[in-house]
This record gives sequence, C-alpha cells and structure tokens, in this order.
Amino acid sequence: MRVTKKSGYGLVAMAELAQHCDSSFVSTKRIANKYELPQPFLEKIMRELKDAGLVEVKRGRGGGYELSEEPAKISIKAIISVLEDGSLAPVDCLLPEAEPCPLKDNCPTLAMWKIVYDKLLFLLQSLTLADLLEHLDKDFSEDGEFP
Repeated sequence: MRVTKKSGYGLVAMAELAQHCDSSFVSTKRIANKYELPQPFLEKIMRELKDAGLVEVKRGRGGGYELSEEPAKISIKAIISVLEDGSLAPVDCLLPEAEPCPLKDNCPTLAMWKIVYDKLLFLLQSLTLADLLEHLDKDFSEDGEFP
C-alpha cells in the first residue's frame, strides 16, 4: 500500500478537524492555507469524507467541516479506505478485481504478503485520530514507535 497525496492530505485535514473538534467548524481554505495544500483538491477530498459520513459540513458564514464523531471513534483505516476506494493491499494480487496472476497457485511470496496485509489492516484499524493528536508534537525518528 502506498499512501497517495489524496490520503495524506485527507489525514492532515482530519487531524486539523480533530484539533478543533470541541470548538468550531474549520474551512478548507483555513486548512489549505495552514498546510499549503491545493484548496480545490482538498475540497474534493472533504466531499468524499462527507459522503462517507466521517465529517459534517456547515454552509455559509462560520461554516466549514467538523468530525462526525469524536476523534477516538474514527480510525485511520476508515479515512484511508474512503480516500483509496477501499484499496489498502500492498500488492495487486490481493485485490478482488486484480488480473489473475500467473503465479497464483505457486507464488513463493503470497503468504508473506497476506500476513503484511492483515497486520497493516489491524494496525490502521487500531489507530485513531485521537492517537494521532496524542503524538502530534513527538519525534518518531529515534525509536520508530507510534503509540
């Protein structure tokens, strides 16, 4: 699985909403300006998150987006799944719509990729926006640990 700009920007926007979940709606303009993101692309991303029920929108003055639930109830997997059309597989052969692989019945790496995929799904499901907020100011380069 490769995290695309779409998922990366979506996670940035959701983290920003999580930081303001008790105070106000946040506009895409504000998020785009703060993180130097392309606003039209961010608006498209936010519409997809809204259609998936992860955010709510308020139109007009003082409007913008807010989380539909508290940060601890929104998993990173839920966000990425929406923005990547459900595709979190690290290799194409694990996708339901994948072309048949010539090594399908004799692949020496398929079992390993299935393990990687299962662990990735478990990890992304177990991490939430609340976890992301908890670690915003920490440097992970030293120990490589997140939660």
